[in-house]
Amino acid sequence: MFMRALPGRASRVTSDVSPAAVTRTSAHLDQRRRILRAIGELVAKRGYADVTVELIVKRARVSYKTFYKHFSGKEECFKELFDSAFDTTEKAIRGRLAEEGGNWTDEVVLALSTWIDRIVAEPLVARAVIVEAPTVGPGMLDRYERATKAFAPLFRQGRELSARGAELPATIEDTLSGSVFWSAYQRLIVGEAERLPELLPELIELVLRTYLGQAEAARIARQPLAVA
Repeated sequence: MFMRALPGRASRVTSDVSPAAVTRTSAHLDQRRRILRAIGELVAKRGYADVTVELIVKRARVSYKTFYKHFSGKEECFKELFDSAFDTTEKAIRGRLAEEGGNWTDEVVLALSTWIDRIVAEPLVARAVIVEAPTVGPGMLDRYERATKAFAPLFRQGRELSARGAELPATIEDTLSGSVFWSAYQRLIVGEAERLPELLPELIELVLRTYLGQAEAARIARQPLAVA
């Protein structure tokens, strides 16, 4: 998170510090960032079908020419937003696991809490990619299905801790991952992203009880969560 400057801070900054030079590459990246931000916010508020390239360029403050330098059209632009949102979230989760991860249960808790933190930090983008993406069309469905199963590989490691791991249905991890995804969907569709942290203990217990049993899952879910 960025900190707001304190009152009077600007007057204390030395005048010989030059602003970073704007290069063609940095300008290009800034344009792309603004376009992606614009389509995310517009789709979240209006729905994908009611968003036009005209609305995107106005909100992003770019020209049509600039938009079409980056994307062939609205659908390609949205697909990039979707891919970018999930790629950055995956990197955030992997980074936190690398820094703080311990045993498997710790990693499940960290992964779920980091995912929720990202949604709460960017609720409009999250609504666009989690709620509105299925309305885009067939080209998005494969991406969306993969996203709903993103936690499955991590959850699957819990089989090694379960006395009945080999007996669990082959699709149980996909089902659990989808359930986590659906919980976020339900909050986002009614505009309650800020309430997702309240669901975190419930989600942790949902996943862990499949492998560790109800009592142990409930015990772990009740433990205070470390602040990221």
